[in-house]
Amino acid sequence: MQIDIFGLAMQDYLRGERGNMIRVDTNLTEGEELSVDYLFRNENELPEWETIAVSLCKGKILDVGAGAGCHSLILQNKGFDVKAIDIAPVAVECMKQQGIHAELKDYFKEEGKYDTLLFLMNGIGMALTIEGLENVFAQAKTLLNPGGQIILESSDIIYMFEEEDGSCVIDLNGDYYGEMEYTLTYKGVQGDPFPWLYVGYDLLSDKAEEAGFKLEFLYQGEEGNYLARLY
Repeated sequence: MQIDIFGLAMQDYLRGERGNMIRVDTNLTEGEELSVDYLFRNENELPEWETIAVSLCKGKILDVGAGAGCHSLILQNKGFDVKAIDIAPVAVECMKQQGIHAELKDYFKEEGKYDTLLFLMNGIGMALTIEGLENVFAQAKTLLNPGGQIILESSDIIYMFEEEDGSCVIDLNGDYYGEMEYTLTYKGVQGDPFPWLYVGYDLLSDKAEEAGFKLEFLYQGEEGNYLARLY
């Protein structure tokens, strides 16, 4: 049985523990730390790109892979009709404890109709691979009402492959460079490795067009992170 590292950390937070950290290792990086408190940030604590994302939400909203549910809670408090879904049972229970309308649901089995699909904290990474991204967009087309939108966050991690002369060394015969593997550790407990996707600007544009969406970039950060809207 896979250990739910995020779930363990979120439960501790809701029991009153503050300042705990999750260690994040990937196939490209190691030893980075994520504050558990960050998962529960309020509206005033949102980074700029998330503030933009929340401000552009409209109509009935599906928060995909909602985790601790901070974005859903903010939107609920603004009066929006929001459903938060996640495949992690503990995450869903933690959201319900906060009064969030949350369901234990696989995105690909969702059947409702929405005006906004929200994929924050690189939620679009749930695609896992570039082929999976195509499936995410295909499912989105079945869920969106006419005039609906996808708001997503990701990063172009090409900068991780830069040499001192500014060139990039990538194995063109290997997997897409944004297909990463993560391992999380919390309080000495290590979870199983899992895949996640970071998709670059140009490839996202191509895949969005192939799926029949128009693409608008809303924010670009200094380290390749960006916010985009598909409609």
